[in-house]
Amino acid sequence: MGNKSIALLLGATSAVFFVFGALIGVYVIEENKNAFVTLDVKPLLIDEISAEKISANLKHLTSVPHVAGTEQDLLQAEWVRDRFLESGLDEAHTVPYDVLLSYPRHGVVNTVQLIDEKNQVNFTTAGRQPPLGTPQDSYDKVLLNFNAYSGNGIAEDNIVYAYYGRDVDYEELQKRGVNVTGHIVLVRYGAIFRGSKVVIAAKWGAIGVILFTDPIDKAIEGRNFTFPDSWWLPGMGVESGSLYVVDGDPLTPAYPAIESAFRLKEEEQANLPRIPVQPVGYDEAEILLRSISCENPAPQEWAGLLDTRYCLGPKPLNTGWKVRINVSTTNEMRRTYNTIGILRGSVEGDRYVLLGNHRDAWTFGALDPSSGTASMIEVVRALGYIMKNKNWRPRRTMVFCSWGAEEFGLIGSYEWTQQFAKVLSQRAVAYLNVDVAVGGNQTLRGSAYPMLKNLVIESSKLVPNPNAAEIAAGRTTVFDTWAKNAPDANKPGQPAVGNMGGGSDFAPFAYVVGTPTTDFGYTAPYSYPTYHTLYDNYQLASEIVDRGFVHHQAVARMWAVAAAELADATILPFDIKSYAAFLNDSLNALEDKYDEQLQQNNATFKYFRASVDSFSKATKDFKEKTLNTVNLENPLEVRRVNDRLAQLERFFIDPKGLPDRPETNHIVFSVSANNAYGSDTFAGLVDLLLEVGNKTDAQDPVTWNKIRQHLSVIAFLIGEAARSLSDNLW
Repeated sequence: MGNKSIALLLGATSAVFFVFGALIGVYVIEENKNAFVTLDVKPLLIDEISAEKISANLKHLTSVPHVAGTEQDLLQAEWVRDRFLESGLDEAHTVPYDVLLSYPRHGVVNTVQLIDEKNQVNFTTAGRQPPLGTPQDSYDKVLLNFNAYSGNGIAEDNIVYAYYGRDVDYEELQKRGVNVTGHIVLVRYGAIFRGSKVVIAAKWGAIGVILFTDPIDKAIEGRNFTFPDSWWLPGMGVESGSLYVVDGDPLTPAYPAIESAFRLKEEEQANLPRIPVQPVGYDEAEILLRSISCENPAPQEWAGLLDTRYCLGPKPLNTGWKVRINVSTTNEMRRTYNTIGILRGSVEGDRYVLLGNHRDAWTFGALDPSSGTASMIEVVRALGYIMKNKNWRPRRTMVFCSWGAEEFGLIGSYEWTQQFAKVLSQRAVAYLNVDVAVGGNQTLRGSAYPMLKNLVIESSKLVPNPNAAEIAAGRTTVFDTWAKNAPDANKPGQPAVGNMGGGSDFAPFAYVVGTPTTDFGYTAPYSYPTYHTLYDNYQLASEIVDRGFVHHQAVARMWAVAAAELADATILPFDIKSYAAFLNDSLNALEDKYDEQLQQNNATFKYFRASVDSFSKATKDFKEKTLNTVNLENPLEVRRVNDRLAQLERFFIDPKGLPDRPETNHIVFSVSANNAYGSDTFAGLVDLLLEVGNKTDAQDPVTWNKIRQHLSVIAFLIGEAARSLSDNLW
């Protein structure tokens, strides 16, 4: 047989196998689809989800402290796994990672002391929080006060009050003639991430940091009306928390902490703090502030509600007196666990809708994070009940993620997404995060990527209002109260859905994998005051914040409804036109602020603008010519359309990362470089423009070259995102 004949035979055979394979695929899809009933499960989920069961879940979860890397961490991971299997999930596993965590040294109290001119100790902080509520507050496994990853050792000198510890605050100190170099800074919690405060303090020359919460932020009704009489923070309440400013295991950056992983030496990780840091209660901070001479009074807006004048320092009130920080916090290799449960889809089993919440807490963690964990377990139970009793399965696979070591820097979720990044980049449809399900009882708050904002809003319309007074006022749904309390200034009658920030487990999905994400929960005008303290316990949740657990129930219902819509809708409910509008609005704001400066320095928004316009046209065409005409009875056509939608977010991922930030890859959304809790739109560009300031191309050619290069990357990736919606190669 000649080469030509062989080639023809091979070609014909390949074609037969291709068609046969396609037919088998269609047949399997149709067979799977017909094996289960088609059912709108959303009203069934709303009816089934129980406030009482969420309460019982939370009571168990808060019965012991469960810091990551401890025995209780494993026990709770296994308990969640068992609840998943008991509810009927197809599989559930605990997934271990060996990572660098941080703890106070056993039996050694970290202290802040006032030392007089004779080197005598005149005051020492307690180093622990007193039990005030339920008996478990005195549980022997409650850790002493500390900040994870603090540098250890002793720092001794005068103190300077530095307000919230931002760069702008140190600039104000400098204007007033106060130099913090060689001194210890006393810094209030709030405004920015605590770890960023330490980085900034070290940059300005401080040798140690004392962190405290001012009652003006978390005890505004007075020091005599605090927990357990109210939710306000008592004077000896101390917020713990990590100081590590990069997410994931510190010793395996960018790669998973699996057995075969290469690990840095601890001293090679430049992002770990080197100076000692210790948090204290505001009763203790008041004594420290009183020790400062008031020759340099603080600006009026820097004052709080402590019973003392707020003075800057560094001169002490008593000559020769100093402050000494003694920190024995140590970093240790420990094992932490994720618990992953899977409910397989009946039609598109290789497409994943993921729900997640972290499980670890600094103490009992009733609101952060166990309100979310208790709610997720109930969502899983309700789905399992409907599956067993209604012969239903979701169209797509649902994955339930209980993360470990989030409090140390999103470690569990980062290690897992790094381990499965290639698969997730092909198969993940969306990730729905609930960190704190209930941090207050006034209204819902929500954040989402543009394509999912409408899903969050529409889901809230289906959930009954948990507040009887709101129902009496005619606001019968979660949506109604949300729209009233947090209206969108640009969309009358709609609630404002924020952009994704940082500080929770959606980050690796959002900024590394490129998966559309959401995060939501109930809140109040103030973030809950006992955050990360001993007093975030079951008593707080059940007697003060959410009696009857009706707000927990509302969040669980909304979580389940949104997930069910993503898992069951034939065509994914992604609002791509909103993404186009968002990009256009964001670029308009950048042009208004920076266009003239760019033109004066041989840079331009021209190609950025052209790509955004191209993306707007592509989304319009895709909606009109594809979404509105797709044959829903053709599974291959449905699959093609859904793959375009699911992959769209990935096109905004730059594998090389943002300028000088290789660990952050999303060009549109990113955690702020100066605040790990906040976010910036087009952060790579904005960071460079802030860095260059008023300097011209001639004065700072290196940064301006970075700006021009990043503008070209932005234009290219947005253009490719537009192209991805078309059948054409170019």
